[in-house]
Amino acid sequence: IVTNIPNPIDTHIFCKQDKKQARRAFGLPENKQLILFVSQRVTDKRKGVNYFIEALQQLVTEHPAMKQNTGVIILGGHSAEVAARLPIPAYALGYVSDAEKIASVYNSADLFVLPSLEDNLPNTIMEAMACGIPCVGYRVGGIPEEIDHLKNGYVAAYKDVNDLARGIYWVLNEADSEALSREAVRKVTASYSQHAVAMKYIEVYNRALSLKNNRT
Repeated sequence: IVTNIPNPIDTHIFCKQDKKQARRAFGLPENKQLILFVSQRVTDKRKGVNYFIEALQQLVTEHPAMKQNTGVIILGGHSAEVAARLPIPAYALGYVSDAEKIASVYNSADLFVLPSLEDNLPNTIMEAMACGIPCVGYRVGGIPEEIDHLKNGYVAAYKDVNDLARGIYWVLNEADSEALSREAVRKVTASYSQHAVAMKYIEVYNRALSLKNNRT
């Protein structure tokens, strides 16, 4: 028997905060929809930055108003390099290591996009969802386990820029944002919180103990 148990998220740190207050802490605009892109090194091609840029270019072509009403927060090393390539206003925050500050950055956003081309079970999606932020990512690795399609975010077809753009637009402009936020928090509480993960370890231990007792 093989059981997969995820690393837990500290939901005392990664939790919903006041969005306006979080934005003020980083000097971010309060009158725009903000998309968040996070990576330790945001220029890492494995994180899908080129697909993200292309999707935004497509969205701006289809919806020119996004140049005025939408922005991108970039968190991670080399963020200024990516900011310069985006077709809409970008806010390069650089690399941040403090967990509480990172949680505030998540809370500043309306959407977290992680178009990874390869990934396992990224903590960044769990952290964003714990803060009530819906997520968009590609159907690869463990991402479809974390994002429940059309419930707490959008799972785009792998390497499909059109579908990635569609997911970004859907979350920002068509979906029920409050419902997505509630479902994101619920998913983390049920599956990735410290309590939930601890209970999974206890369940596995009890199952192993029961199997051992049945054999003796």
